[in-house]
Amino acid sequence: MQHLWILYIFIYSFLKGTRDGMKKAAAAKSSSDEILFFYSLIGFLLIIPFSSNALSTAPIYILYSFIKAAVVCSAWIFAYIAIKSMTVSLYGIMDMSRMIFSTMLGVFVLGEELTWAKVVGVILVIAGLLLVNSRSDSPSGKVRLGVLAAAMLNCILNSISGTMDKALMKNMAADQLQFWFMLFLLIIYGGILIVKKEKISLSSLKGNWWIPIMSISLVFGDRLLFIANSAPQSEVTVMTVIKQSSVLVSVLTGWIFFKEKHIAFKLLCAMIILCGIFISIFWG
Repeated sequence: MQHLWILYIFIYSFLKGTRDGMKKAAAAKSSSDEILFFYSLIGFLLIIPFSSNALSTAPIYILYSFIKAAVVCSAWIFAYIAIKSMTVSLYGIMDMSRMIFSTMLGVFVLGEELTWAKVVGVILVIAGLLLVNSRSDSPSGKVRLGVLAAAMLNCILNSISGTMDKALMKNMAADQLQFWFMLFLLIIYGGILIVKKEKISLSSLKGNWWIPIMSISLVFGDRLLFIANSAPQSEVTVMTVIKQSSVLVSVLTGWIFFKEKHIAFKLLCAMIILCGIFISIFWG
């Protein structure tokens, strides 16, 4: 039971990997604003029965939860910009670049030491990312710069969110963080729809079952992630490595369900990136 948090992170990673394909499938039927609003609405409704402790949260941590929601909201918007123009397998591999930004945050924000192992690890990650982009499934052979920028911004913001998780879970219960996080996501996406004057319809939700399935996956996966972060024995470095296993699910999803090409090559690039992450963390 002492290391149950490791199992939780593996389950979280599997669910995260499957959601990459779900995002692609959902985006083919609905606009990104519709998906994100209903995604958050269903998720919030699902957690209400399990959030009896939420109202006892200290105001300062409610504010931090809002900041986390704003960060994740922006990340998801960039993620949908990227996933619409990328294959699922390529998106999953590009998502691993958040390790670079996590390392930078650790060095420049948390004051961690920049060792040679970390430098080598980051170089391998960058090499793997450049290699995989050299043979994409797009007609031009490469992904547009704007799409790559969106993917990178998604990774940067998710790295910030992941850093916040461990800090917040020292002072919040899992149900408290999840309640306020999902509530603020819903409010932010609702506000975006109002500002853009975009109409949404429940009929689009009925024809796009990927949205509620993603919501269930998100709520369950995030609850496991928050519980794992709250465990005193949990280690951020180990969690960082385990989370990268989601790329294998993303690549296989792209191959099996979307008939994507160059899968063996993409798995090789993913292995190069994983080697960089292992070197950076366990020899750094």
